[in-house]
Amino acid sequence: MKMRLLLTLCIITIGTSAMAQVRGDVPVYSLDDCLRLTIENNYDIKVASAATVAASASLTQAFGNYLPSADINASYSRQLTNLRPQISFINGIPVAGNPLPNSYSMSAGMNWVIFDGLRREAQYDAARNNLNAADNDLRYTRLEAQYKVTRQYLTVLQNMQLLKARRDQLDLSRSTLERVKAMYDAGKSPITQLYSQETEVANQESALIKAENDVDNAKATLLQLMCLNPTMPAEFAEASIPSEAAAVDVEGYRRFIGTEEASVMRALASRPDIAAADQRVNSAAAGITNARSTYMPSVNANGGYSWRNSEISDFDRQGQMFVGLTLRVPLFDKFQTNANIESATLTLTRNQIDRQKLELQIRTTVKSSYLNLAASEKGLGVTERALKAAELNYEAARERFNVGSATLLDVQTANNQLITARINRIGAVYTYYDARTLVEFATGLFRER
Repeated sequence: MKMRLLLTLCIITIGTSAMAQVRGDVPVYSLDDCLRLTIENNYDIKVASAATVAASASLTQAFGNYLPSADINASYSRQLTNLRPQISFINGIPVAGNPLPNSYSMSAGMNWVIFDGLRREAQYDAARNNLNAADNDLRYTRLEAQYKVTRQYLTVLQNMQLLKARRDQLDLSRSTLERVKAMYDAGKSPITQLYSQETEVANQESALIKAENDVDNAKATLLQLMCLNPTMPAEFAEASIPSEAAAVDVEGYRRFIGTEEASVMRALASRPDIAAADQRVNSAAAGITNARSTYMPSVNANGGYSWRNSEISDFDRQGQMFVGLTLRVPLFDKFQTNANIESATLTLTRNQIDRQKLELQIRTTVKSSYLNLAASEKGLGVTERALKAAELNYEAARERFNVGSATLLDVQTANNQLITARINRIGAVYTYYDARTLVEFATGLFRER
């Protein structure tokens, strides 16, 4: 009993550690939790996985073309009418006999294609390349799904940080409102200042409501990308993504990704979508060989055994075995082969063009991602300086207001500048991490987690 309890406790502990953390009754998902659930639930991944299984079956079938085919047939029939005795003449002598209503037959045959104009080889190459393309499609679908979830996770965290900033601003404004009320009650402040600060608090409460709505919408979108119910309650761990970006980390990341041209070459060499496009080009080239194969002769070998009798007996007398070769030489097929070749060539051309378009798109995406990264790096420096200045300005304005050397308008202006600087800083940090995510996905550095 003790061992049973211990085993049960271990299973519960392991299962609990594998699940997302729970805050109250609400699960808290880390980024790794979100990515894992995305792989498990994503509909596009399930379709791509099924396509891979189908492509694998096609490759097995293409290999089967190298093997001989074999079948066994058996039949039975019975005559139902005209069953009276019959008279037959044999060498002019009448012979009476009863009809034989039953008829049995059985045959077994085997056929093997010796040569079919390289059709089997072309079909096998096409099936193998299609399977490789399906595998790479599945890899790309998984990466793309996690990439989208990662970017939306950043959006959720950014909105959560903005919500905190709005709440902090509202707390500061309410504190100022209490100070103004006290001054008004003491006769040291006009009623207009009280009304002005009450308006400021109301405006910030409205901004807070919008920020709360933005968080809820971002969470719903993230749950939808994870293929979970968007109406379910959920929280997301802020520790999954750093809330700041130090200059040393920015410089180190630049050294890590390398130059733009090196990233383009890495993307073309490692991204699964470009690999899938290459394999589809190879499959289409094999399709031309397959179409041309009907111009060439084919050779088949066959053999088997057949038996037929009115009763189940005399297998040695009524049966026969046979072997043979069949040579087929095409002479004129009313231009069908030519049409098939042109159709296969069109497919190859389309796949080649699609591959070229994809390469151009990758080069453009890499260029755009590097430009976005550079802009986000500049934004980090600017917003860091602005935030420091705004914090100092607000503290100074508030101290001066408390001793009566600054107006309420000065405090409100400093407060608005502070919240603007904080919002810009939060946006700059998460824009930077979003730009990094785009760079990694575009250049082939993004890895499934």
